[in-house]
Amino acid sequence: MAGRVEGKKCLIYGGGTGIGLAIATALANEGAATFISGRRDEVLKQSAAQLAGIGKTGWAAGDATVVEDVQRVTAAADAFMGGIDTLVISVGAGGRTPIFDTDPAEFQRIMDNTLRPVFLAVRYACPQLLAAGAASVIAISSTYGLVGHKERLAYCGSKAGVIGMVKAIALDFADKGVRVNAMCPGYVETPLSIEVASLEADPQAALAAKRLMHPIPRAGRLEEMGELAVYLASDLAAFMTGQAIAIDGGYSTR
Repeated sequence: MAGRVEGKKCLIYGGGTGIGLAIATALANEGAATFISGRRDEVLKQSAAQLAGIGKTGWAAGDATVVEDVQRVTAAADAFMGGIDTLVISVGAGGRTPIFDTDPAEFQRIMDNTLRPVFLAVRYACPQLLAAGAASVIAISSTYGLVGHKERLAYCGSKAGVIGMVKAIALDFADKGVRVNAMCPGYVETPLSIEVASLEADPQAALAAKRLMHPIPRAGRLEEMGELAVYLASDLAAFMTGQAIAIDGGYSTR
């Protein structure tokens, strides 16, 4: 069924690459206007040009952890699209953080870059979301927000925190026509994840291990992430809010 989000006005943080770009592309293909943001101008320009071949697309660079940047990006998206009724936050940070030797500054970096964008993006889009009457917020968490992982205390903690925030924000908005949900992907082969694997002693073995960690023995696909986001943004999901939806090949069921 085409046009499931026809006429929607979607602001996507982290929309220049990876899962964020896949979501922006899926939304555009289904009839939505999109506005993407991220830290890198050149990446955003290239991605916006790609999206412009599908539909109405704008972009503005900014740091989703900085109040002034989020306010500016929100205002630019509002002006460009004539409102915002769909907000996607696909921003975060990770790294090795065992409890035994993790520097507090590294712990805080991961927390700040994962939790703060969700708070700021929603906080400063509240007027537009409420004005829309029927709106959707989609925050990208992780399967590691649902289960633990060795030497990833900050990543697991921050992604679990995203889920907690989503549940609380959903209740604030529940009687106001705004739905708030989290997507919890397993391992998805994005340009960044492939680059990270390339730093391993045996990149192909590292990729194979990541793929086979799921009971469904492969990596998640970007288009699968986009498809779930389209559903959550659409009016078909009008009775769904406050949920953390695993799309992880069964990993979190173990």
